[in-house]
Amino acid sequence: MKGENILIIGGTGTVGSRLVRQLAAAGVKPRALVRTREKGEAIASLATPVLGDLMVPETLTEAFRGADRVFILAPPTPELETLERNAFEAAVGAGAKRIVFLSNYGAKEGDNDWHFHIHGLHERRLASLGLDWTVLRPTRFMNYVPFVWPSVLNQGLLLEGGGTGPMTFIDPDDIAAVALKALMEDGHEGRSYELTSEETYTAAQLAGLLSRVLGRDIRIFEGDVETLREALIASGAPGEYAPIMAVYHEKVTAGFYKPTDTAAKVLGRPPRAYAEWLEENLPPALSAAE
Repeated sequence: MKGENILIIGGTGTVGSRLVRQLAAAGVKPRALVRTREKGEAIASLATPVLGDLMVPETLTEAFRGADRVFILAPPTPELETLERNAFEAAVGAGAKRIVFLSNYGAKEGDNDWHFHIHGLHERRLASLGLDWTVLRPTRFMNYVPFVWPSVLNQGLLLEGGGTGPMTFIDPDDIAAVALKALMEDGHEGRSYELTSEETYTAAQLAGLLSRVLGRDIRIFEGDVETLREALIASGAPGEYAPIMAVYHEKVTAGFYKPTDTAAKVLGRPPRAYAEWLEENLPPALSAAE
C-alpha cells in the first residue's frame, strides 16, 4: 500500500498525529488533511499535507482524490455531525475502499449525550456505505486524566465525580496502533473495537495514585454536576468540553465503563497501563520543578 493512497484526517491532533508518526516509523508516508499551510509544514517530514476544510465540502474533492484508505475523526465540537458527514461523503466520492472511523466507547443513537448520539448515528451510516470499515471506540484518553491539572497542582483538588463507579482509560498511542493495523492489514473489516486498558479506577483510587506520584494529599471534588462543570471551566477546561466532562461522570456513576481485552487481542500485547503512562507524562511545570 502506497502512502499517497492513505489519507489521515486529524493528522495534527491527539490520535491522528500519533498515527502519522507510527505510519512513518513503518516506512509509510501518508497524506494528511490540514486546514492551513502552517499546520501542513509542521508534519511535512512525516506526511504529505493536503489542504482542505471539512466544513467546506468544495475543498475536499482534490484533497481526497486517490484516497484508497481513509482515517476519519472529528473533534467534539458543535459541528461534529457536519464534519464527519462531509468526510464520509468525500471519501465515498473519491472511491475509497476502506474507512477507519474514530468513534467513542458506547456510542449509541438516541443517547442523551449528543456526541455519543452523533457517533452512533455515523457508525450506522458508515456500515451502509458499501465499503470496508472498522470502528474504533476508545474510552477516555489518558492525556485527559485528570481532565484538568491546575486544580490538582494548585489546590490539591481532583475534579472527578462518579462516586465509586469505575473509570477506564486508554493510551492514545495504543489507539493509533490499532488504527494503523485496521488501515494496513486485512481482517478488521466490519469490526467495532471498544478500546480500554485492562484496569479501572474509581475517583478515590485515582486520587490515591496521584497522591503517591505527586507526594501530596489529593482530595476529591464534592458537588453536583453543574458545580463540577463550573469548576472545570474555572480550572481551564474549554467551555464547550466542560458539559461533556460533567455528563461523563453521570455515566461513571451508573457503572457504564468496563475494561475490555480488545486492545490486547488486536495488538498482540497488553495496552499501556495508566500508572506507567502517568510516570512519563507529568505536567512539564511539575517535571521541571523536580
